[in-house]
Amino acid sequence: MVKEETIKKYTARTSKSKKLWENAAKVIPGGVGSTVRYFKPYPFFISKAKGSKVWDVDGNEYIDFIMGYGVNITGHAHPTIVEAVKEQIEKGSMYTMPHEKTALYVKELLRRFPMMDMFQLANTGTEATMHAIRVARAYTGKDKIVKIEGTYHGQHDYVYVSIHPPLAQTGPKWAPTPVIESEGIPADTAKNTLITPYNDVEAMENLFKKHEGEIAAVIMEPIMLNCGVILPKPGYLKDVRKLTQEHNIVLIFDEVKTGCRVAPGGASELYNLEPDMITLAKAIGGGLPLAAFGGKREIMESIGPLGRTSHGGTYCANPLSISAGLACLTKVMTNKMHKHITNLGEKLNKGVRDMIEDTGVTAWLNGIGPVGYIFFTETPPIDFRTATVNDLDKTWEYWFNMVNNGILPWGPLQFEEWYVSVPHTKEDIAKTIETSGEALRKLAKE
Repeated sequence: MVKEETIKKYTARTSKSKKLWENAAKVIPGGVGSTVRYFKPYPFFISKAKGSKVWDVDGNEYIDFIMGYGVNITGHAHPTIVEAVKEQIEKGSMYTMPHEKTALYVKELLRRFPMMDMFQLANTGTEATMHAIRVARAYTGKDKIVKIEGTYHGQHDYVYVSIHPPLAQTGPKWAPTPVIESEGIPADTAKNTLITPYNDVEAMENLFKKHEGEIAAVIMEPIMLNCGVILPKPGYLKDVRKLTQEHNIVLIFDEVKTGCRVAPGGASELYNLEPDMITLAKAIGGGLPLAAFGGKREIMESIGPLGRTSHGGTYCANPLSISAGLACLTKVMTNKMHKHITNLGEKLNKGVRDMIEDTGVTAWLNGIGPVGYIFFTETPPIDFRTATVNDLDKTWEYWFNMVNNGILPWGPLQFEEWYVSVPHTKEDIAKTIETSGEALRKLAKE
């Protein structure tokens, strides 16, 4: 539980937000537009955002590391993105007919992910992973998929399984039991979703042998960023790549969070790997809804009109999002800018690690480049089960202390992470490290 004095400080700062939330809760379930935006006692409401900062309706300023859960890699209202959107909206925001920028945008994705032959576009990460799985099933003629325990791949039924399941329901670590995590999903759904732990290629191989000839695809985050930050063990991803090839299983890298962030070509570039398919979203859209899924030509040609696999969406490849995404990837997120956010992120990660050591708090900071997360655990997490022992009381106490002092460290739920973005400055990083030290020192006194 968060200390009463910490919550009192929060409520004293956010009285206008409380009124807005109470009004919204009368007409919106939970008073928020997405479940993950709610937290107790109530969420604060944003009035404006610019660069690395946001301001709430009570006038409080925050250095923002949530950055739209990773969407705003260019920061808030970047002038280049604003100009691109203004220019396009005067020409129309929605055509539903082809326009030239779509191919230009996809060519930029192919430049960054040269192991892919074709990309198709969508609007959200959920759509990208949904379509990628459908295409993989169509291509292989098989139904079952494998996902990693503790990963999130969107809101569709087949992957809303074993995201952060209660340990009492998960079964043995080497052969996890699939756990459906939302009401409204048919129990039969889980029959085609198989679960394996991260960083354990032997468990994956055993699963493949048990279901030989039945598995269409493995979908996985190469770096787990929906369970805090959990890095692959040396050689793990290459072993997975080799294993899926041996069993003729499509390997889908879900790079919705890592793509165009941990490197210009995402984790695939960082680890020099060639999956069969890749899904992208968040950072690729310049702050607007935009997603993509790509693959080898023979796989992607199963999509209509070339094949019989359906893909569609009214807003897919809409010119407004494409314009923002094209400006983001070609004008803002240059190699130089990727180095900038990586260097700042590494300074933040090192600085907070030093604070953890100095204060003596039992915690681990896992990070890579511009992303990071603090686990209040006794051992460094290597998979979901070693991460889920995270001390939630300390997590929330740290989070509220940061918020009360003008820092949004990560989204308001367990296992999100901070995102260092283009407009963050050395001063932002220094203040965040200092504020983290203060928050950790309070925890050390408990």
